[in-house]
Amino acid sequence: MKYLGNRWNVDKLVPYKEMIQNIENRFGKLEKLSDDPNDTTKAFRLPGYAGKVGFITSMSDHFCGTCNRLRITTDGNLKVCLFGASEVSLRDYMRHSPNDEDLCDVIGMAVKKKKKQHAGMFELAAQKNRPMILIGG
Repeated sequence: MKYLGNRWNVDKLVPYKEMIQNIENRFGKLEKLSDDPNDTTKAFRLPGYAGKVGFITSMSDHFCGTCNRLRITTDGNLKVCLFGASEVSLRDYMRHSPNDEDLCDVIGMAVKKKKKQHAGMFELAAQKNRPMILIGG
């Protein structure tokens, strides 16, 4: 297999329900913990063990409709979705408009365009998008 670095690769995807099944087959039944409404993780614990485990299920069980995360990249762009290619340059707005109200309007417009769900995994693999290592994650 060709090395793809940090690029999305559908061949490496293990759906979270399969991961749960694998853990439970080896260690016993996982106990579901309560999640906050905007959590991006599904949290579990294994009775008799310390700690907890969380699954970020953005590919196999979308949570986009409840995600309230915004990201500002190291070069001053706003991303409303990690898997979305669109970015808004907050840096440019801040340089050209010292008005905080204008900046809030720009952020508000970007948030309103946030999609209920990102593209499917095959579409994502074909899209150009900056990986986390290039946006400051």
